[in-house]
Amino acid sequence: MNKFYLSKTRRFLAKYSFLGRIGLALAGLILVGVFGWFAYKPVKEIIGKIISGPNLLVNFFESPEENLQFSSGRTNVLLLGISGGGHDGADLTDTIIFASINIKSGDCVMLSIPRDIWLQTLAAKINSAYHYGEEKQPGSGGFILARDSIYQIVAAPIHYSFLVDFEGFVEAIDLVGGVNILVDQSFDDYQYPIEGKENDNCNGDPALACRYEHLHFDSDWQLMDGARALKYVRSRHAQGDEGTDFARSVRQQKVISSLTDKIISAQMLTNPAKVAQLIGIAKTYIKSDPALKEEELASFANILVRFIRHKSTIRTLSLDTGTPENPGFLVNPPESAQYQNQWVLIPRDSGWQKFQDYFSQKIKNGY
Repeated sequence: MNKFYLSKTRRFLAKYSFLGRIGLALAGLILVGVFGWFAYKPVKEIIGKIISGPNLLVNFFESPEENLQFSSGRTNVLLLGISGGGHDGADLTDTIIFASINIKSGDCVMLSIPRDIWLQTLAAKINSAYHYGEEKQPGSGGFILARDSIYQIVAAPIHYSFLVDFEGFVEAIDLVGGVNILVDQSFDDYQYPIEGKENDNCNGDPALACRYEHLHFDSDWQLMDGARALKYVRSRHAQGDEGTDFARSVRQQKVISSLTDKIISAQMLTNPAKVAQLIGIAKTYIKSDPALKEEELASFANILVRFIRHKSTIRTLSLDTGTPENPGFLVNPPESAQYQNQWVLIPRDSGWQKFQDYFSQKIKNGY
């Protein structure tokens, strides 16, 4: 933005401080739409900035190009989900989502990346990248290695990375009153792990049945609370097609889309108490790299408004094995020592170039 006009805007807001502060309050409400994904600052800090001066409002009305990192007109975000807690594998990223956002229109493309993809550079599955990075460089190494690993697949820069603890996911869904999800087909999972019973010997039961609970989902629209939604997205041992990592990725996208709709709803944005609670949840359970600055947060809110104004929807893409009639970009090779005798996924064509070309075209040209 031209410095002369920016300075002029600041003087105008200072002159009309009462109207300016009303505008700032409205801008603060608008910002809530991205708090579930991007915010982490305490309520009192945001409120303090709104009261103290026009900077936040000025940042909101600036073009996102002024404040956000971007490439080719898009800001790319990596979302990593961990189970948290103190059990083994608590920092394995079983949810990995790459999102690309057009900073002018708000168009958003979301790609779920299967946790079982094997990367030769890691000599491990991709969901372990964050874990190994943190082992080498606590505090920042996890994000660095995760970004490098995802780049090998999508060949697109990652500007912002966010780590979300599933406990926060549960609290956020409960706060907004649950999420409405269309379950496409009924399924049962008889091996959903019960937290805290990972090492229970079940009184000698060889099947170790006490470690698991039985999940059942009917095909229909359902209003799910946080705990139920978490089970829906984490289920990995369902019978039939729903037991695949690909079906799990689709379920994750559905829940995220529904949660986003609830967060940006008028009912949520006009409830100051829930706004404050949502900020608290984000602060507790979301870690970002780099840490968001005030102007970046305001620009994300600006993009959200454009998304709503254009009545956009989140475009979802799949990375999977496909069908016999329409093969996907991944294959499941036979278990071998090369893959540490694990069930893994690798690119069908001995490299990621074909998928990268496809992904790039989808982002640029849409469906």
